Amino acid sequence: MKDDPQDELKEVNLDQIIVNPYQPRREFKTEDLEELAESILSVGIIHPPLVSTPNESGLYELIAGERRFRAAQLANLKTIPVIIRKTNQTLSAHAALIENIQRVDLNPLEVSKALKTLMKDFNLNQDDVALKIGKKRSTIANYLRLLNLPQNLQDSVSKGFISFGHAKAILSLEREEQQLLLHELILRDDMSVRDTEKMAQKIGEKAQKQELIYTTRDFYIEHLERKIREKLGTKVSILAKGKKGRLMIDYYNYDDLHRLLEILGVADE
Repeated sequence: MKDDPQDELKEVNLDQIIVNPYQPRREFKTEDLEELAESILSVGIIHPPLVSTPNESGLYELIAGERRFRAAQLANLKTIPVIIRKTNQTLSAHAALIENIQRVDLNPLEVSKALKTLMKDFNLNQDDVALKIGKKRSTIANYLRLLNLPQNLQDSVSKGFISFGHAKAILSLEREEQQLLLHELILRDDMSVRDTEKMAQKIGEKAQKQELIYTTRDFYIEHLERKIREKLGTKVSILAKGKKGRLMIDYYNYDDLHRLLEILGVADE
């Protein structure tokens, strides 16, 4: 966001600045703030935070720069330079959301929730938002769809366990149990986005053909069969019945049997 000609640079007491409720970021890493605080003590604040004009109580509301503001608090500064933008409360909130949504270091869930707030509170549709923040409408739609994921999968995106691309692949599956399964496989096998897309397609195709009853257990057993088969180089079958079952490993001659025993670490006495 470029500075407006009417913007004013001013030194303001930290206790006169309040956090904008429309700030999409909710978590700030302590170690990052500590590093920034040390930098501020060393060279000062190079890019002053952007604030709105003071309200009736004489308080300035942050539009952008909360991380710098928090770091200044951590550094025990009394005052900091700020850029004051002459704007009303509605435009200030609007600007804060757009400014922060455009940041590259927000996680996808923070962006999704900010977009939803922007649309709800300012009566905007997806086309309006796409135009204002310079993204395609399809991108806006994909971010908003993340909020349809089960809560534990949303948490996984928020914490960085899976990426935006992984989440999009998961959302291609309609049933929650399929989504949960694919998420489990992503974490277990450290799957790339491309591999996740392929697995999602495979799950979807089998569901359409009704070849299998898709429960987490059923597909997990099939997945294990494949992994063991690749490890041993022979046919493997797992017959599951409740919590019990039977693991069957085929061999074709005594040499093949000895080979399997060596892989399994069983001494041939």
